[in-house]
Order: sequence, then structure tokens, then C-alpha cells
Amino acid sequence: MSIQQGAGSIKRAYKLASYGKRYGPGGRSSNSGITATVFGAYGFVGRYFVDELGKCGSRAYVPFRGCEMEVRHLKPMFDLGQLGLMPFSPRDRESVLESVKNSDVVINLIGKHYETKHMVPTRRADGSLSRINYDFEEVHVDIPRTIAEICTEAGVKSMIHVSALAADHHSACRWSQSKARGEDAVREAFPEAIIVKPATIFGAEDRFLNWIAETLDRTPQVFPLLNEGKMLVQPIYAIDLAKALMAIVHGHDDFAGKTFQLAGPAEYSYKELVEFVSDITGIRKTLVDVDSSTARFAGRFVEQLVTPVFTEDMVAQLQEDVLPKPT
Repeated sequence: MSIQQGAGSIKRAYKLASYGKRYGPGGRSSNSGITATVFGAYGFVGRYFVDELGKCGSRAYVPFRGCEMEVRHLKPMFDLGQLGLMPFSPRDRESVLESVKNSDVVINLIGKHYETKHMVPTRRADGSLSRINYDFEEVHVDIPRTIAEICTEAGVKSMIHVSALAADHHSACRWSQSKARGEDAVREAFPEAIIVKPATIFGAEDRFLNWIAETLDRTPQVFPLLNEGKMLVQPIYAIDLAKALMAIVHGHDDFAGKTFQLAGPAEYSYKELVEFVSDITGIRKTLVDVDSSTARFAGRFVEQLVTPVFTEDMVAQLQEDVLPKPT
């Protein structure tokens, strides 16, 4: 489906809903008839999408790891009793089942831009020692597969899997490869799943324009560019993406088994975006082209941190265009 066709279909679907009984004038204190489970709801895009669910009076279950304080900011988005916070582990199938069994639609927004690590090596399920806690394969392939399998078993009506426009089996970037394998895994386990492939996402809490701004602020005198900053992107605003996802939820019957490529209205080179951020922040640095071998060396060093801002895999990612593909 093309971007133009997809946008038109999403817009028409906004008034559709075939879930439960609806009542009320609309708004947070009404009932949209939608009961949804949102994995990754407290991430960057998730908070905006969950707000869209709350605005129309939906009931939502939000599975979370760790402390409940990390998800409490979602509560004001819903009327009293309409948000259920569900402790879970993606490695525990029973907790995943508990999270989805009462929902009509399940949305998976789980993703990671780097492989999370411990300070010291720990023993994994297979007995090996590793600093890595969740790698790309588990986060982008195994967890979506598990969710899709359990949705099928539980009889969930619809599943929406949010992947990435950069997903590509032939990419030099391991992150992009894992995203593509995740799409295949979801399709295999839940053939009618809806795949959403957003372009590079920008917004208040993004790791895109904010990352450029922080690098401009921290680097002395120069800003490093790969391949002269020729990489092209077509960024999409986080709130626009959330509204599109909400429209897909409303029109899930029409979109079963479809794939959406969601991108912004214009494409930019990475160099243009760096110059834009430099103008906005007033931070002027000389743009210097850095060869990929030097960047990979720096990435190997920085990625040893528990929360790295740059990794070796990002070097490959920053040399590939992220644009809609012909359909």
C-alpha cells in the first residue's frame, strides 16, 4: 500500500470501530468500545499513542517491567478505572497471556536502539556469560513472535506490530535486519497482523534531533558526518504517528494483513538536518567528514557503556537512506 493510499484509508477509518459497545458523547469519560493491550506504552511513541486511546474513552492494559513509578505518568490520560497496569516479563509466556487475554486489539511498540547491558557479565538462560541483557534478536524477533503466538492462542481479534521503515534483510545494520526478521516472525504467527513501518521519528523526547543537538553541544569545534551527511530521511512527527496508529485501530477490519509505510511530507539529507538543528540552537560547529572505519572504532568503544549514545551498528545505520519503498 502506498503512502497516499494508506493515508486516505486511515483517514476514512477514523470513524469506524467494530469492537465492543460504545456509549457517551465522545471523549475520555465515554466508552469507545475498544479494549487494547499496548506493549511498550511508556516509551517515546507509546505515551502519545496511549493518550489517543484515552482521549476517545478506550480501556487499555499496559504491561510493564520494573517499577510502577515508570508508568504512572500514563494514568491521567484515562478516566478512572480505564487503565490497567500489568506487571509482566516478555520471557514469561503466562504473564504475556494475562496481559492480552481480555483485549480486542494488541499493539506491540517494543523496540530498542541499542542492546542493553549489565555492568558485569551475568549468566543467561543457555548457561553462557554475557553483559548483554536483551539483544536485538530477542527484542525485535523473539518477543514479537511470542506476543503474536499468544494473541493467536487467546483469540485476539487484531494485532498491530510497529516495526521500522529501515527494516531490511539485506541491510548492513544488525538493527535493521532484526526489524525485518521480526516482521516475518509476526506474520508467521499471526497472518492477519497489521505491520506499521514508520520512518525516522522526531518529537520532544526523540533520539534523533535531540541527539544531533547534544552532539553539537558536547563535541569540541567540529561535528562528525558520515559519507558527507548524504544519507536521506523522511522524518515523521511522533504525534502524527500516534494518530495514524489510532486510526488503524479503529479500522482494523479493513486493514487486516496489510502493511503501512508511514513517513513525513519531505525528505532531507542528514547534513541538512544538522544545519537545521545548528540554526535552531545557535551552536555553530565545523562539519567534518569522518571515514567509517574511524567511526566504527569509536562506536566499539562507546557501546561498552551501559547506556551508549553511539554504537558500531549505528555507523551502518547512518549510511543507509530511510525512505518509503515502492509497493
